[in-house]
Amino acid sequence: MTRSTATPTISVIIPVYNGGEAFRRCLSSLAKASPQPLEVIVVADGDTDGSGQFAQDFGAKVIQVPTSGGPAKARNLGAKAASGDILFFVDADVEVHDKGLAEK
Repeated sequence: MTRSTATPTISVIIPVYNGGEAFRRCLSSLAKASPQPLEVIVVADGDTDGSGQFAQDFGAKVIQVPTSGGPAKARNLGAKAASGDILFFVDADVEVHDKGLAEK
């Protein structure tokens, strides 16, 4: 079996329920990440504060869930929609270091 030397692609999955300013900082940190992820998938889990719309304006793929089912269910929905080689789960109140997606 030969191993590919291609860099694996990363799908970032973020469950959010009324994320507020911390969620905005989370998305901003991902914009500065190197390497950039293939996609950012936000599962707006019954949010009422516009977090889903903010994520869409940011350029994320948004899965809108009308009523909250909890973060585990939201993560699973995001994982099913992901197309990257690596699934990188981040909570909505976490800021990712600018080299946080790097291989080493």
